[in-house]
Amino acid sequence: MARDRNRLLNFQAALGQRLKQAAAQPKRDSRLAVYAANKHFLLDLADVAEVAPVSAVTPVPFTRAWFLGVTNVRGTLYAVSDMAAWLLGRRTPSNDATRVVLLGQRLARLRTAIMVERVVGLRLLDDMVSIPNEPLRTWEKSAWRDKDGTAWYEIDLASLVMDNEFLQVVQN
Repeated sequence: MARDRNRLLNFQAALGQRLKQAAAQPKRDSRLAVYAANKHFLLDLADVAEVAPVSAVTPVPFTRAWFLGVTNVRGTLYAVSDMAAWLLGRRTPSNDATRVVLLGQRLARLRTAIMVERVVGLRLLDDMVSIPNEPLRTWEKSAWRDKDGTAWYEIDLASLVMDNEFLQVVQN
């Protein structure tokens, strides 16, 4: 158990270091790759403050099932939304790989976090090809295909957090 915890902590530390290094190298067009709601998504590193394990989330009464509630991350409260529950109507399975992505500096005033099934790592857009004419949601910026044939959908996090459906957390 302690060994697994140490491996997880080492992975998180290495991922955090890689995120910092990637953000410091603007000539490489890299994205944080996550898996949620049976899809692969790409997130702009400039819009991601942190990736954290899921800690205690306090439910908020009379909200939709995909709005999990609020969590405290180092003294700051974040509203947590489950991407799978929002998009598919089913909750993200809770396991060691489940993470919350805290939105970054540009979107920090919103104090929003999205729950994903797992963080895949970093992906370079240079290593992918654009998928033209792919139908996208209003908050999806573009679609890409990697060398393995996997489709990736780049999320515009600013558009996502302003999406009317995403903002309607109150249950009718």
